[in-house]
Amino acid sequence: MVFFSDALVLLAALCYLASSTAFVVYLAGLARPALGVATRLVAGGALLHAVHIVLASMVTRICPVRGLHFALSLVSVLACGAFLVARRRYRVDVVGAFVAPLALSFLLASWFVPSEPSKGIKNAVLPLHVAANLLGVALFTLAFAAAVAYLLQDSQLKKKRVAGLFQRLPPLEALDRAEHGFLLAGFPLLTLGILTGTLWAGHVEAGNARDIARSAFGYVSWLQFAAVLLLRAGWGWRGRRAAYGTITGFGFTLLVLVVYLVRDIGTGVSRTEHP
Repeated sequence: MVFFSDALVLLAALCYLASSTAFVVYLAGLARPALGVATRLVAGGALLHAVHIVLASMVTRICPVRGLHFALSLVSVLACGAFLVARRRYRVDVVGAFVAPLALSFLLASWFVPSEPSKGIKNAVLPLHVAANLLGVALFTLAFAAAVAYLLQDSQLKKKRVAGLFQRLPPLEALDRAEHGFLLAGFPLLTLGILTGTLWAGHVEAGNARDIARSAFGYVSWLQFAAVLLLRAGWGWRGRRAAYGTITGFGFTLLVLVVYLVRDIGTGVSRTEHP
């Protein structure tokens, strides 16, 4: 089963890589059918990846919401799933050109993290905390992708250049609407993650510098996303300003994951299974 599980994650990585390539081909205007191929490859990669997570969980007997290596894997699967569900609603299929490489990056990063869950984590609040954060990060990944696509399209239009690699990006209005929708969906989940994290922290000992940094980055990301949503609702923040705000908030979210990575790799725990 271990060999089969590892083969699945390798196939998932190849699907994500092939999907990224197909999206580039489509965006460059070389082949219109490449968009459908790229989307199906994202779906195939996410399915293979999800099956791998289930099998790996059975082998290691670790709940998928326990341990960072599973968390990183789940983020990529959830981001791909959310993209496949929302792409028709917002008509932003090519946002997958940013989602597929991010999913591949999360998958590869998860290989460097120990498979065992952190010691002393037995509080019942933790699974809810992790699940809410994972779903939130997945949706913020899509918001980040839409924001990057918006800035690229905006730059193309300002230069009056619609040819080249990004000639088939969606209209600015569609990208702005998609970014806002993903933020609206992800923010309550991040809020729940913050609240449950605060409750869980009351059951453990005071953290070290890394734990403090992780919490600080988490609160800053929440404040940043809250500011983007509030300024949009109250003062009409849209377009480039909202995109920059979203990218900044996602950057702080990634810093939280980086702190987790540094902590878990630094423990020197040996891996028994890849995510």
